[in-house]
Amino acid sequence: VAPDRPLMAASRERSGCVGVLYGEFTDAADWQVRYSVSLTDSCLTVQQITSSPSRDELALSLGDCVGSRAHRERNGADQGACFSAYFYPNVPRRRSSGTARQRVERCFRVALAEDARANLAEAERWARAVRQRASRHSGLSGAASGQVARAGRMMVLVNPLSGRGQAMSLYAGPVQRLLTDAAVPHALIVTEHQNHARELVRSADLSECSALVILSGDGLLFEVINGLMEREDWEQAILTPLAILPGGSGNALAASVHYYTQ
Repeated sequence: VAPDRPLMAASRERSGCVGVLYGEFTDAADWQVRYSVSLTDSCLTVQQITSSPSRDELALSLGDCVGSRAHRERNGADQGACFSAYFYPNVPRRRSSGTARQRVERCFRVALAEDARANLAEAERWARAVRQRASRHSGLSGAASGQVARAGRMMVLVNPLSGRGQAMSLYAGPVQRLLTDAAVPHALIVTEHQNHARELVRSADLSECSALVILSGDGLLFEVINGLMEREDWEQAILTPLAILPGGSGNALAASVHYYTQ
């Protein structure tokens, strides 16, 4: 497979925009598929340029981007490297009205040379550029949360009995995946009895805690707030960012917060 060619300078001359990154990479899953990829301050644009080039461009808004990372190919013998970018755009629901966030991952293979370290360095340069430019946007709450969370570790509290047991499935699926995509460090706390979260939050060291995330119904959030208010340093503790993810049966509070923030 021919190495991917760096076309950064040519892109700048052609577009007339300094600061626009441009490159040609292969699909990480199919090396026969080749893409032109450009990165501006607002979007990552992808267009297929293989033997049957597509005229359709896919423009992914950086306001929907939660993270990007570089990594080596799984095949240790391959000298190439990859960079992946993770987006959560709003798309129409299939079976109901309204929209919902849907995960979109794009993964590109970088093989500019036969030097594995050089390829990984180029992949890291792209991943870093995507993260830096995405951090300037706050269109997706998850992106903003990721920026806050990097200052410390989130505490994610889950009631395993909430919503007929669906809360743990939600964490193990979309919630954990989003936190991983955004490189958000977090500690998972599974509550074991009534008022467990209240007791834990009342005595926990919150100095390194960037946010408290409650994955449950309304009851666990009330426990957390009560625990914060019962602390000696409650005036400072109550300033800790709180997030509620609907994992209960009714989720009235989460629905209200979502409605009033639209």
